[in-house]
Amino acid sequence: MSQYELGKASGVDPVWTAVGAPASYTWLPRAEREYQVCFKCHSSFTSLPNYVADGWNGANYVANGLYKLELSTTTQAPDYRDLAVEFNPNNASFHPVVAQGRNQSIPAGSFVNGWSQTSMVYCSDCHSNANAATQGLGPHGSPLLHLLDGQNNYSTVDANQIPASGELCFKCHSYSVYVNNGPATNTLFRDGNNNLHDLHVRGERAPCYVCHDTHGSEQLHLINFNTQVVTITGINRNSQNAWEINPTTNERTCYLSCHNEGHGAGKSYTP
Repeated sequence: MSQYELGKASGVDPVWTAVGAPASYTWLPRAEREYQVCFKCHSSFTSLPNYVADGWNGANYVANGLYKLELSTTTQAPDYRDLAVEFNPNNASFHPVVAQGRNQSIPAGSFVNGWSQTSMVYCSDCHSNANAATQGLGPHGSPLLHLLDGQNNYSTVDANQIPASGELCFKCHSYSVYVNNGPATNTLFRDGNNNLHDLHVRGERAPCYVCHDTHGSEQLHLINFNTQVVTITGINRNSQNAWEINPTTNERTCYLSCHNEGHGAGKSYTP
């Protein structure tokens, strides 16, 4: 659970008691997990930076391109810099860095070979040198934004661009399913046989970050809409609860408007 190079590195382990920041941290003279090393700098264990981060629109760098990271308004839930908040296993959803993911019902066909519903990931599975063959492995060097692996920058800004197949998300999640009209049965975001991921990502050209937080969310399925792009239409709704599941019928409803498509009082679908 720790890379060989970190064999004698110290770390911190958050003490989580509820959603949000940890109640405290346990100092580990010798870390047992990779994230424990990373959290020494990338959590509220220390003072976090407050710089405005660039984003990518599929063609160009964009100032304040991680809008959700900077602003918290009545309708916009923040995407936290504190990764001990983002990966908190009490959250409704999170990428499986600290604990195994909650969405065990996600279809196996949504993953590329080698990944599954039960997979765990290292921080360095995503943050690594995209030119590793010539520049070496490691999470602190990459020609791509946000120190990411992959062949293309991760699109964070909605600009009428279809995400590239070399973006980091598609290292694990099947590009053919999410962007290239793969079988609807390989995604839970569908209306019967209509693949709604393909409809939004390829049809509406919306990047993943418009609808999802990258690390974790207080809502299911990493949902946290970018209110620069999405208008929340439901009463008492925000960027997270503008999407909900009916626990009785399994019907999912969106209370928002985007790309000139108004969902009015709610647009529903059933997988």
